[in-house]
Amino acid sequence: MSVLSKIRASLNANYAALSAKIFNRGNAKESITVNHVTVRPVARQTQDIGKWRSALICAEQDHDQRTLLYDLYEDILLDGRMKRLIEQRIQSVTNCKIKFTQNGKPVEDLDTLAMTTAFAEFLREALMSKFWGHSLLELYWQPAGSVLAHTTNLIPRKHVKPKLGIVTKEQWGSEGLPYREKPFTDFVIEIGKANDLGLMLQCSPLVIYKRGGFGDWAEFAETFGMPFRWATYNNDQSRQILETALAEAGSAGYVVAPEDAKLEFHNAIAGGNNNDIFRMLVQACNEELAITILGQTMTTQEAKGSGFAQSKVHENTQGEIHADDRLFVLRILNEKLNPYLASLGYQVKGGEWAFEDGENLPLTERITIDEKLAAFIDIPDDYWYEKYKIPKPKEGSSGGAAEKKPEAVKTSGAKNS
Repeated sequence: MSVLSKIRASLNANYAALSAKIFNRGNAKESITVNHVTVRPVARQTQDIGKWRSALICAEQDHDQRTLLYDLYEDILLDGRMKRLIEQRIQSVTNCKIKFTQNGKPVEDLDTLAMTTAFAEFLREALMSKFWGHSLLELYWQPAGSVLAHTTNLIPRKHVKPKLGIVTKEQWGSEGLPYREKPFTDFVIEIGKANDLGLMLQCSPLVIYKRGGFGDWAEFAETFGMPFRWATYNNDQSRQILETALAEAGSAGYVVAPEDAKLEFHNAIAGGNNNDIFRMLVQACNEELAITILGQTMTTQEAKGSGFAQSKVHENTQGEIHADDRLFVLRILNEKLNPYLASLGYQVKGGEWAFEDGENLPLTERITIDEKLAAFIDIPDDYWYEKYKIPKPKEGSSGGAAEKKPEAVKTSGAKNS
């Protein structure tokens, strides 16, 4: 009998005991997935395109070994530019207020849940599946009305084999717990496709080239950034004296050569500056990273020689990507999280998750929208005071509100009468 068969037989034989543990939400240590893996540290090494290609080939095989590729991902995440671009994508969703409504009314228990750290971690890891290709989350959230803390565990990605549907004890293993079967399906949520390796697959070569460019640039600066010293001699005694003197005179480069020797430095770029080629390479890699992750470049760096219209096009492109991310999260919440919440006693039937539109709009845009709406519908005075944090005037005093209120607001009542 194979190890996998033994594991399955053991699970079936102890199903009742395991189920009791699963629904004992008061103790996150009762986890039967996370606690069955042996987490190894990231294998840090110098990365190059050859290693990236080898890791990719290994991950694409049927045995689904992503350890080399995910170690490479961890390494390239040390790049500050890439880290910031990813955070920009994630924050465009996590900074938006999300709510659950049922028949148009909010559900208090779920509003409270949406404000917890565990819920925020769920949203973050759901979005990170776009960059890693896959996320497997183990939820130990408390039943409705409980005051105990919720726990969200990310199953270590190197131990998850999506093509095989298992979680292995060792990162290089090929047999393990079948997380798509009972009882794991009661508390494990899978996000992402089995054959998806994430956006970081395309970003990795760019970071590798960028690092190489910085390394060459640093070597160039070390070699040619300091004054170069040239000394000649006509006998061995002079040579030894010069070598000793120059070696003790500092770290700048030097050459001690015979009097008839000749030294020339040839510029690799005709009529140009060697230093520019390194800057151009780094800049090109940064731009490609921004295009890969955000779909544009002008909201992340200074735009030279570009007009307002072009910047708006770039901003709209990024907005489309952020809108797609929000739709992606809503599908996960409504299709995958709601059944889990229902098992905990939350009243989710007939309701859905949604983002509160306009919560993160700039104030000037919000006012413009409200003014246009006020031309067609009656907007209560209380809305303006609450929305824009304006103190209400005391009774008997308009405080100039009638004169200062937008014309559209003052005439909206007449248009509707």
